[in-house]
Amino acid sequence: MTQHPNLRAILYLQVSLFSFLVGDSLLKLQLESIPLGQLMCLRTIASLLVLFIFMAATGRLALLKVTKPLHHAMRSLFFTFVSIGYYLAVKSFPLSAVATALAGAPIIISAISPLMLKEHANKIQWAATITGFIGVCMVLKPDLSEINWYYLALLSLPFSYATMILWGKYLSKTESDWSLNFYQFIPLLILSCFWGQDEWINTSATQLGITLLSGTAASVGFMLLIAAFRIGKPVIIAPFEYSYILMALVADILFWHLFPDLWLWLGIGLIITCGIIQGWQAQVDPPAITPHLRPEDTHNP
Repeated sequence: MTQHPNLRAILYLQVSLFSFLVGDSLLKLQLESIPLGQLMCLRTIASLLVLFIFMAATGRLALLKVTKPLHHAMRSLFFTFVSIGYYLAVKSFPLSAVATALAGAPIIISAISPLMLKEHANKIQWAATITGFIGVCMVLKPDLSEINWYYLALLSLPFSYATMILWGKYLSKTESDWSLNFYQFIPLLILSCFWGQDEWINTSATQLGITLLSGTAASVGFMLLIAAFRIGKPVIIAPFEYSYILMALVADILFWHLFPDLWLWLGIGLIITCGIIQGWQAQVDPPAITPHLRPEDTHNP
């Protein structure tokens, strides 16, 4: 596995996506009883608290030192924008629809990577990615007649998510995974503290516990996501995020009794085809390792 960083990155990515699934399923359940602003605030506090305690307990607080503070600040503000869109989308749409919207990110990553990271995809990789994107469109079935703020939030996710991933990949040359994960939550915390305070309610111990678990899952997910795109080649591993659609679909069926139609199954078939092709490419493509890897970073504890 150490000879193929792309394969290791794919493994990290799958664990990351499962963590997101746990966190997002709990988030959607909580949104039925807790106001959006309050839940954003509590969940962000939980994410930061768990991350800080773990770093303190393992002697990693020194890794919060940064060399590009302006980039961190700008990326954190952008993360706040992305997060608001994501919360609105999760509140208003099935998890599988949100996951499908996010699955549009690989095609954007494949297009932007040559400009930002000088990493090119070959024809097979492009064909697989476009096939997966067609599957995404078949599942999501965009309808212009449904355009509203919530739908725009859903449609904004592919571009914003791709930008977050590539920005983190760029900064990972000099910044630790831990600093990238920690600082991105700060502006979101500040904003959410003032979001609809007049609607806030008294939460029970059970609600707080579920929120803590959801925030913890989000922290683990982002940590492994950043690590995956640090050690792997984005154009190779990004399409494996399509698997999140299957995970989210299972959650929709189990918890919200949403059953797929024929178009959804056909779209999923194309998405799986994309993953199989990219898995083959991950084995034959030369390993891509970001320079300046350090033994204390996430992927090499």
